[in-house]
Amino acid sequence: MSEIIKPTLAYTIVCDDVRQEAGGKISLMGLFENIFATNFPVLHPRLAVMSEWSDGRGDFSVTTKILTPDRKTILRETSSKISLRDTANKHRDISVHLNIELKAAGTYWIEHYLDNELISSLPLHVVHVKEQSYH
Repeated sequence: MSEIIKPTLAYTIVCDDVRQEAGGKISLMGLFENIFATNFPVLHPRLAVMSEWSDGRGDFSVTTKILTPDRKTILRETSSKISLRDTANKHRDISVHLNIELKAAGTYWIEHYLDNELISSLPLHVVHVKEQSYH
């Protein structure tokens, strides 16, 4: 049996949507790292998270959480099982979250866990802005 090697989190991308195209290509729409709102609470209509795990071998549990600024309240949580048969294999974990209620401005967090171990915390800045006038 092959040695189990924990994979590394190669990247995380936050965007409006992720689509699987013909031929297996993945298209990402509306990449962002900040959310702007004029008042709170606000419903963010759609947020997609794509993460790539690589350089590992074995079966693993992957969990993604979106947390409030105090890191005590989980707004969304997704879990999946991944299998990497060789260190050359990659796994893209994609989750789409609809209508996330953001109660206040602040730094929210996207956390990634591998077999219940925290691997990464990515800040997601929610910024209060004044209404803009359009000319």
